[in-house]
Amino acid sequence: MPRSRKATNERLSSYWKSNIERWEASGLTQTEYCRRNDLSKDRFTYWKRKFKGQDRPVEFIQLPMPANIHTTGLKLNLGQGVQIEIPDGFTSETLERVLATLRSIS
Repeated sequence: MPRSRKATNERLSSYWKSNIERWEASGLTQTEYCRRNDLSKDRFTYWKRKFKGQDRPVEFIQLPMPANIHTTGLKLNLGQGVQIEIPDGFTSETLERVLATLRSIS
């Protein structure tokens, strides 16, 4: 039974990831590692670039909020030119009434 493309890609990915990790630990140049392990240097470079940055954690930074930004409450765009605006300081009861109304008309 033929292997699926996904299974083949996962197998290749695992193979090259393993080789790249062994190369990094070996202290050899990439060229020498490929020569000793009978690997294509071009394929090795392709996979090394493909994996670059994949294991890095995502970093977020906090951006300061400009002082001149004014909020206007909540705006719901329902499409077809329909927009509902609820001003700042609305109560949970107001939101519940808006949502109940939306449910009743949908």
